[in-house]
Amino acid sequence: MKSTYRILPILLFFIGYMGFSQTPEQQKMIDRALKMRDSIMECMNLEEVLRQANEQEKRTDLDKKSNSKEAISSTKTTKSDAMYWENTLASNNNNIFANWPYGEADLVFNYGYDVRNDKIDYIKVGVIKANGTIELNLANKVPVLKSLNNFKNSNTFLDIHNQDSYQFSNENSGFKLNSYILVYQNEKQIGILTLGNSVKVTRNLLTPGDLYFGDEGYLLSWVYVDEACAIKANENWKGDLSNTGSPLLVETNVTYDLSFKPGWNLVKTEVIGTYEFPNAPEEDRSRYKKHEHTNLGAIPKESTYFFRSTVE
Repeated sequence: MKSTYRILPILLFFIGYMGFSQTPEQQKMIDRALKMRDSIMECMNLEEVLRQANEQEKRTDLDKKSNSKEAISSTKTTKSDAMYWENTLASNNNNIFANWPYGEADLVFNYGYDVRNDKIDYIKVGVIKANGTIELNLANKVPVLKSLNNFKNSNTFLDIHNQDSYQFSNENSGFKLNSYILVYQNEKQIGILTLGNSVKVTRNLLTPGDLYFGDEGYLLSWVYVDEACAIKANENWKGDLSNTGSPLLVETNVTYDLSFKPGWNLVKTEVIGTYEFPNAPEEDRSRYKKHEHTNLGAIPKESTYFFRSTVE
């Protein structure tokens, strides 16, 4: 085999002259060299070796590209998740924040703003104990309320385009809805408390620029009314929900099926279905297909409290 490797370069040297004009003797030498090369290639099975080597090189390149894409995708997902979890704690199944660092704090329901004294008006509705245990006590009345029919102008979800879609029962009853509870300590706000089953949904539905995102899950809202009343709505809407410059014409459906009893009530806002942005997946953007707003009699067992710190 070693002698074969020594002969092969010599043969290739002779073959290299094939593109030039040759004498009869030189042509005979070249013909013999070609025959010898073919014989050697056949004996050594070099063609098969080279073919396999070429295929292996292609597989290696594909694996590198695939691994690179997976690494990039993983990095983007991690960055996206990190954004939602920044300054955020989630409760465990026992409604406790493990390793709660803030000590005892009050849970308050805000209902207005005192302009003269530059402060929020609120009532206390619970506490987070020093060990992180969350206790809600919705016993106090909300002293100042606005009429239910004002909801169409103050709906923070902004998911109904045509205000004529709303139908109110006993529209002059007093009404207040909050999708969060403020967390106070020493008369200063240290964060907000939301409740649901998705860290993304419980943040997006409170963030003006992210209200239309389609990350599936639900957010719970606390409502206080002074009389029995109801909100009904059902809207199908078609339009461009893209933010990439390329049109994304889709249809969304929003329903409100809410009946309130006097006192405290619980509302579930669920994001169902999602439109993705195939031309801009790196933005981690989506748009919802459905929003459904319904009443709940009690907090679901699988719900999670999310505390988001406002302390810098």
